[in-house]
Amino acid sequence: MEEKIKISIANETLALLKKDCEDFKILKADGSSNFNSFINLLIFNYYETFTAKEETLHDDIRSALSVIPDYYREKVFGDIVKLFAKQNSFNDKHRTTTFSFKPTKVSEKAITYIDKIVLKDESISSFYRRMFTAYSQLTKTEREKIIHKENYEILKKATKKGVQTCIALNSKDVLTDSSVFAIAPAKDELFNYVLVYNGKQNHTLRLASINTVSLLSAKASVPEENSKLFERQVACAAQYPMYNTDNEPIKVQLTEKGKKLFNKIYLYRPTPIKIEGDIYTFNCSANQLLYYFERFGDSALILSPKKLGIFMRNYYYFALKKYRSIYKSD
Repeated sequence: MEEKIKISIANETLALLKKDCEDFKILKADGSSNFNSFINLLIFNYYETFTAKEETLHDDIRSALSVIPDYYREKVFGDIVKLFAKQNSFNDKHRTTTFSFKPTKVSEKAITYIDKIVLKDESISSFYRRMFTAYSQLTKTEREKIIHKENYEILKKATKKGVQTCIALNSKDVLTDSSVFAIAPAKDELFNYVLVYNGKQNHTLRLASINTVSLLSAKASVPEENSKLFERQVACAAQYPMYNTDNEPIKVQLTEKGKKLFNKIYLYRPTPIKIEGDIYTFNCSANQLLYYFERFGDSALILSPKKLGIFMRNYYYFALKKYRSIYKSD
């Protein structure tokens, strides 16, 4: 598999693929993005799902055409399939671009199957364009599961079998004797997070930060106290760890402008458990709340717990000092 494969694709689709390569941490030894490796992983991990969906579509078309006489049926079927195949063809040259990738041993099986079995009256470029376009239309959390399919499937197996795992991270750290509590997507559908207890404490890992996962024979076990923290974390925002110190509701007072900002800024927004006039009560982690409301300025005031209010006061105070040192009062 020495020859490169050239693909014509929409500019926005190629941009998304390159961004996913970076975000899902498919990197070279020097830390730069390894786009060729990413494309080969995508093909290997997604081609079966993609071709199965197409086969289902073809079966549905054949079923719908069953009332047509045999003589015309195959011709009509072929014409319809070609129309579907052309739906992602682009005539506007300003909207398309071309890139090449080199097949590797990772994708050898998939590419051989596509070349010998799947391709019929369609070009290689057309098929891969449709597959990459279909991939790009999935949510980011689903795309991350595809790229890291092997680790994701092993982690799912660990939860199903109720056994511990040994997790090696890209950082070279290793979590032994780890019990997987859940694999949860962020509520904003950006990334997937793996919540594990390793016999000492709770850990929150990005799926993309995991290098390898091995199943162990020991039975998985998460203490009740740690399970409750994980449950709250999944309910609020999987990307923000819950700690034992996150043990009381957080009350925030919003101005009218603050209420408008709260309805407008949805990224990382915590869900209130109670709203009483201008007082919003939350049960999320302190880190999530601070990160979200630090953008509100004087439109949001943390009433309790006191330590969070003091933290936010100091956050603005030291920012004010720096601004004053640069912009002197006239």
